[in-house]
Amino acid sequence: MDNKATGNTTEGTNANGIKTKLTFDDQVVKKIAGIAVSEIPGILGLSGNAITNLTDKFTNGNNPTKGISAEVGTKQVAIDLDVIGEYGKNIAQVFDTATKKVAEEVKNMTGLDVIEFNMNIDDVMSKEQYKEKFENKKKDDNENDKKQENNTRTLQ
Repeated sequence: MDNKATGNTTEGTNANGIKTKLTFDDQVVKKIAGIAVSEIPGILGLSGNAITNLTDKFTNGNNPTKGISAEVGTKQVAIDLDVIGEYGKNIAQVFDTATKKVAEEVKNMTGLDVIEFNMNIDDVMSKEQYKEKFENKKKDDNENDKKQENNTRTLQ
């Protein structure tokens, strides 16, 4: 197979003579990284900047790419994450685990190599504090949505 990479795509001709092209959007790599770090003990969640937090107010707040940026090249990826760490955990070990897990998942799913991985710890909380802060926020948002639904009129 004669494959050549251009941009964040893989182009070539397969064994049947069909011209092929595979492209990965930055959002895809961000989502892979977000799901991968969500499974790592010691990372309670992703945190975002003011724009991301504002966006959450207008959506359901369930954004796996919140607090993640990715630059996708021809064969390589650079990823930056903003996370909330768990109090009492060895953050350096959590970082090493995250680096390995994200690099493996991105490589397995896209074939791209992670050449730069930066993780910024925005906050440290206990699991209880995190649940209280974020689950109560979701609960309050859901209650506000229900109140608004009950206040709408049906026009005929």
